[in-house]
Amino acid sequence: MDMMTSEVSRRSMLGLFSLAAALPLVGCASGPRAAGSAPAWRTKSVRSQTDGLNIVYHEAGRGKPLVIVHGGGSNAEPYRKLGDMLTPHFRVVRVERRNYSVSGTRASPITWDQEVGDVGAVIAAVGGRCHLFGHSAGALVALHVARRRPELIDQLALYDPPLLGGGPGVVAVKAKFDAFIGEGRKDEALILIYGHFVGLPEDVVRASIGSRGPDVYALLPGASADLGALATLDTNPPDWSGIKL
Repeated sequence: MDMMTSEVSRRSMLGLFSLAAALPLVGCASGPRAAGSAPAWRTKSVRSQTDGLNIVYHEAGRGKPLVIVHGGGSNAEPYRKLGDMLTPHFRVVRVERRNYSVSGTRASPITWDQEVGDVGAVIAAVGGRCHLFGHSAGALVALHVARRRPELIDQLALYDPPLLGGGPGVVAVKAKFDAFIGEGRKDEALILIYGHFVGLPEDVVRASIGSRGPDVYALLPGASADLGALATLDTNPPDWSGIKL
């Protein structure tokens, strides 16, 4: 299968912190479910094939593994409802990406190779080959897995990969983001990224932070790592067009 990419708008392509990834911030992740209607999720962990970091994943359902890699500014929890809908058809696996508080943490910079090793270890643990779905920054991780480990993937699905979103502008945003965190101005850091990448107004972000509580701050190290990785991204679409699965 050839992977062809196309030009899209800045607002959609700079989806590192896209609207779906912002759902946990604005309190719209998984709605209430009827008793007994949700599948039983099992939480497990493996060691990254790259550096041995502990990588957590959640699985439910039966059949061919379908691995979900979450977006930036999030963890795997907002993808539970999607997984619930897919478990009648697949063995759904939600990966917790490094530095997002559930799996282990390494100091920045985080490399694409490290995340390829993380996802590769999960795929090996669930059977050695899978369907792979990535959203936003997770879609970029999935793309790197497809480029470097195509033998692991049967089918690849990507939603809103910010392929054109790297470059000097991201470096400047990361510097400002990290400065806010260093100064203890965590709310301002969140306002910066959700405003810059998603377009959420400041008052909406502040209200959402207040309703969500301190858990949202645990996402900051992962967001910083994603910004650093995005600055190193190969943003030339033709370079990705030769991927074959």
